[in-house]
Formats: sequence, C-alpha cells, structure tokens
Amino acid sequence: MTEEQNQDVIDEDALYNRLDHYLSSYGCERSLMCVSELDGYFTALGCTKESLEPDAWISGIWGVDEDQPNWASPEEEEEFLSLVLLMYVNTMDCLVKGELHPVYLQVEVDGDQEIVIDEWCVGFMRGARLTGLTRKGDKAFLDEVLASVRLFGTEAGWTKLDNMSREEISFWQELIEPSIMRLAQFNHPEISLAESKNPPVLH
Repeated sequence: MTEEQNQDVIDEDALYNRLDHYLSSYGCERSLMCVSELDGYFTALGCTKESLEPDAWISGIWGVDEDQPNWASPEEEEEFLSLVLLMYVNTMDCLVKGELHPVYLQVEVDGDQEIVIDEWCVGFMRGARLTGLTRKGDKAFLDEVLASVRLFGTEAGWTKLDNMSREEISFWQELIEPSIMRLAQFNHPEISLAESKNPPVLH
C-alpha cells in the first residue's frame, strides 16, 4: 500500500488503532507502546536541527538490536512501515506549519474522561535522547523548555509531581505545548508559530 493510498483510505482513528496493535503486539518494555508515545517521539525528532535517517529512528521505536520485531509476515512489516511513515509525515507537516497537535490518551476515571499526557512526554524524551537533543545547544534554554516534559516523562519528574498540588500540576501541563513549539522554532527559525492554540488529538 502506497503512502498516497494510505491517505485516501485510512482515517485517523484507524491509523492509530493499527499502530497501537503493532506496537503492543511486537513491543517489549524497552519499546514505544502506544501512538501517544510514538507522536511524542516524532515531535522530538522534528525539534532537532539534524535529521535522522529513517533506519535509525524506526529501529529506535523498538529499542536495542535484540528488541527488533520478528514479523509474522512481510505484509505485516510493510503495513507497519507504511503506517508509521504516514504518522511521521503528518507530525512533521504540523511542526513545519507552526502547529502542534499532540496525541494524548483519554481514559475514563470514575465515570469522567481524563486526558493523560505522560505517555506523550515519555515518547518525546525517548526521541530527545536518541537525537542528542538534551545534550546539544544552550543548556539553560534546553532546561527551561524541557522542564515540563521532563516532569511528565521521566521517573524523576513523576516523583516531583507526587509532591505538587493540582494547581501546580496544571500549570506545568499547560507549559508543555508552547515550550515545545519554542524549541522547534529555536532549531528551525523558518517556522512561523500559529497564532491560535492548537487542540490536542485525543485517542
């Protein structure tokens, strides 16, 4: 199936559901496990100055060499690669337009729908480590723009969140998207930030 055909026949929910299926079926504890993590991962790739070759970031989805999938069939591998490239292109296109539509999970808790951002942040930090984003450039600036993502995407951050009030947690959560777009524009000055707030995608 070509990328053009994918765009014609696969809607957003179907794309995410198929990717979730492959990630959960072939992943391990060192793999990205859902589309929210995958979108955060791609966003980090788009925020770096240097682009990675697809072979590097595709293998990074799963972990180290021994974590790479043993596909049940060539058709499954082909479908996964087609879908993952489609999602990658969609995420990059949004960043180029100065937009960010993070794919957050939505779960039901005591009858209410709650947005979960941790997985997206975990994926972003995974991509940031892969590209060396956290080690390159102005450390003070990086610490500032990555502070909120580190809170929700690392074990050290989760420990800090445990001691925060609901108001403090909301404050840091609201900083994630504008901070990431500042980072993207810092490394890609050609990006013009969209004026309006872009809603997240809930999955």
